[in-house]
Amino acid sequence: MTQDFTVYYKIAKFLSDRNISYIHLQPEDLVPPDVTVIITTKEESDKIEHPNKIVITRENDINEFLENILVFMRSGGNIEHIIIGVDPGEDPGLVVLNNGIVISAKHLKKPEEVGKEVKRILRKYSPKSCIIRVGSLSGIYMYRVLKSLKGVDARIEIVDETTTSLRLRRNSDILAAIRIAMRSGREIDIDTLEEIDVPKGLIRDIQRRSRILSKGKITISRDLAIEVALGKISLEKAIEKMYERKRHNKLSIKE
Repeated sequence: MTQDFTVYYKIAKFLSDRNISYIHLQPEDLVPPDVTVIITTKEESDKIEHPNKIVITRENDINEFLENILVFMRSGGNIEHIIIGVDPGEDPGLVVLNNGIVISAKHLKKPEEVGKEVKRILRKYSPKSCIIRVGSLSGIYMYRVLKSLKGVDARIEIVDETTTSLRLRRNSDILAAIRIAMRSGREIDIDTLEEIDVPKGLIRDIQRRSRILSKGKITISRDLAIEVALGKISLEKAIEKMYERKRHNKLSIKE
């Protein structure tokens, strides 16, 4: 519902390209009962009475408000409850489900980004309730994901991934996250989360990667490898610290 031709053109093209049916109304028109979502401008929104309004402004990033349109269309205009599924890993997969339908899916660069992304999702959709389900494999990455969720107002569950049906999914982090989201898990209290032991194999792998990244010049120590595994520092920072330690040791020997 808008008289702004520029806004109307953008929305009409977006909906038409995706074969989504719509009607164009003026702000003063009566809304037919079968209309589930109203799209309008900030200036015209006060004139329109409807429970589901998407309000856009000229300053909005077009991708953002078009994404919101799709979300409302897929969800039937009702986002009261969402489930977030997370497949832990070095670059976690994360999906958002509403009424069993995926309304958002993405890869994150590191486990620590999960908490920030979840908070952004909760601000964006403002659901009445939310469940976050995290896969149980990749223990150290699961731990880092859970740590990032401290302070998030939602029920958090760990989903058992040891069953065959879930183990077969490692070729797709997003598919894994969907399956995790659709499976009930064991609720966990983040505030009681304790630091876990880093597997020796992972420590050795991080040390190996430090040699590769430094082109064979250095291997970081075990304690630095543990900090990298726990997400406390980056591998690059650990290499810098190791260089600094070696430089300091050489100076001490000379003295």
